Amino acid sequence: MNNTPHESAALHVTGEAVYVDDIPVNDQLLVGRVVYSPHAHAKITSFDLADAKRVPGVQAVLSNKEIPGRNQMGPVAKDELCLAENEVTCVGQVMFLIAAETEEQCLEAERRIKVSFEPLDAVLTIEKAIQKNSLLGPPATIERGEVDKTLKSAPHVIKGVLHTGAQEHWYLESQVCLCIPGEGKEMLVYSSTQHPSETQALIAELLGVGKNEVQVEVRRMGGAFGGKETQGNHVACWTALLCHATRRPVKIRLFRDDDMKITG
Repeated sequence: MNNTPHESAALHVTGEAVYVDDIPVNDQLLVGRVVYSPHAHAKITSFDLADAKRVPGVQAVLSNKEIPGRNQMGPVAKDELCLAENEVTCVGQVMFLIAAETEEQCLEAERRIKVSFEPLDAVLTIEKAIQKNSLLGPPATIERGEVDKTLKSAPHVIKGVLHTGAQEHWYLESQVCLCIPGEGKEMLVYSSTQHPSETQALIAELLGVGKNEVQVEVRRMGGAFGGKETQGNHVACWTALLCHATRRPVKIRLFRDDDMKITG
């Protein structure tokens, strides 16, 4: 039996451990909020942010048009937009970002955003995706030797289809990020991410700056299980965009329901 205590056990048990949401910031801190698609697949025919920007306390309402760098946050394959452009391809795909003095002001601004959609056919099952050749990537095959010949002479051949249920990471700390502007183009990013160098690279690409301008710090995470390896990048990128636009500290902490809808 190992009696060596976990290095963070005392702080965790006493409640003194500092997570991203506990970091004290000055009175310049803004609340960030994401506005996402209610449709599984739809064309964005028009949107109007003017009324939302007039809400008292609102400092920024952003669409893809305000992204200074590349509108992309795919960590490996560059196939994931930071903010939707002409269409949305899933419920939870983020279209707009809001930064305001309070959460209530963010919610009021969200209510005033005008968006028109043209619903499109949605692919909701794996079988339909295969039928329509709507694949995430090229099919992968693992084989060794003379497969066809060996299968024909094998004493037993098992064929079938395996169906598994969906599963989502249930970390106690939902996706969260705090961005603080520095000198010039510099930005300090406190992110609940399992891959800080990847988060750094994606933020730099999004803002159109060098990676040396972006410092990512991970003090601790309140759970992850792989759910913050790439999905932590989303909230970090959105927070960084709002911080860049307002030149003020911004924090986005996803509400649990939103976290489950947005993350993959």
